[in-house]
Amino acid sequence: EVLVVGLNSDASVRRLKGVTRPINDQASRARVLGGLACVDAVTIFEEDTPDATIEVVRPHLHIKGGDYIADDLSEAATVKKHGGRVEIVALREGFSTTSTLKKLNGAHSMRAVVVIPARFGSTRFPGKPLKMLGDETLIVRVTRQALQTRAERPLVVATDDERIAGVIQSTFDRAQVEVVMTSAACHTGTDRIAQAVATRFSGSEENFIIVNVQGDEPFVNPGHLDALIEAMQNEPQLEMATLAAPIRDARQVDDPNVVKVVCNRAGLALYFSRCSIPFVRDEATQSTLKLRHFGVYAYRRNWLNRMAALAPTRLEDTEKLEQLRALEHGVGIRVLEVDSVIDIAIDTPEDLARAEEYLRYGG
Repeated sequence: EVLVVGLNSDASVRRLKGVTRPINDQASRARVLGGLACVDAVTIFEEDTPDATIEVVRPHLHIKGGDYIADDLSEAATVKKHGGRVEIVALREGFSTTSTLKKLNGAHSMRAVVVIPARFGSTRFPGKPLKMLGDETLIVRVTRQALQTRAERPLVVATDDERIAGVIQSTFDRAQVEVVMTSAACHTGTDRIAQAVATRFSGSEENFIIVNVQGDEPFVNPGHLDALIEAMQNEPQLEMATLAAPIRDARQVDDPNVVKVVCNRAGLALYFSRCSIPFVRDEATQSTLKLRHFGVYAYRRNWLNRMAALAPTRLEDTEKLEQLRALEHGVGIRVLEVDSVIDIAIDTPEDLARAEEYLRYGG
């Protein structure tokens, strides 16, 4: 199950378009394709796809864009020989590498780094990151999910425990995942992330984006993390963003372990609570589902540093919800509403059993 995508070389494009017409160079065009999560490899071809490549890849589907007849392609016979088929995609006005590059360059104007905080001494579930879920530890599963995002490499695992560090270092190449050791005295995930960022990016003042992926979210959706990154990149004024999803299980409405959020019309958080909010006084007026908050955040580095330095606030202490510190200091939090969420975070041994059941029976 490998998707290999080919593109024409600069010389080939110039022969097609003429030497005077401006083109995007092949490296930039390859970057567009390489940025797609579904693409495993990008190859640059001088003309038609070489038969030797078809022999190796043996694609089930071979796609060519333009005004071609499938059977006229030189590689068509080789594709069919191995049981594949050839499809021609007509050119569409407005869909071009040029427009995609403009969007990509704008979206990537600020870098994004994923940081996964993981501590061994969880009060409710000691040793949680190293518990097995299926055939892998919990922290390894979370890290694999985060590696499917378009955030830069290496992503960072921030931990105070050598056992957790050892598992990560023995599983992943350092070019993909780097461990940063943090103090056992860190009281919150925000403290741990801020300390890891200060250590990993010491000497740099760059105000990049940090995505906080909790080490107990084995089913976090990489696409949702990318959506957080995109929101921060597209709205330079945003200091913080997070995720929420409609509550469809009535049992979660009054569950204090399920954090609820209400937003204003612009999609910014008004309040987070462990209680059922908003209170529905008249069921006849209820037109929308309540939102469950998920503890995945994106921050600007400058705000993360400031937030970690601030003392806990009154509402934060009352609800035991760290994000209320941002709201009490007037920082807007963009809430992205997502769906297709597997809402199994591992806080207790019972949660781990639910996750095992999900893996075994597909939910």
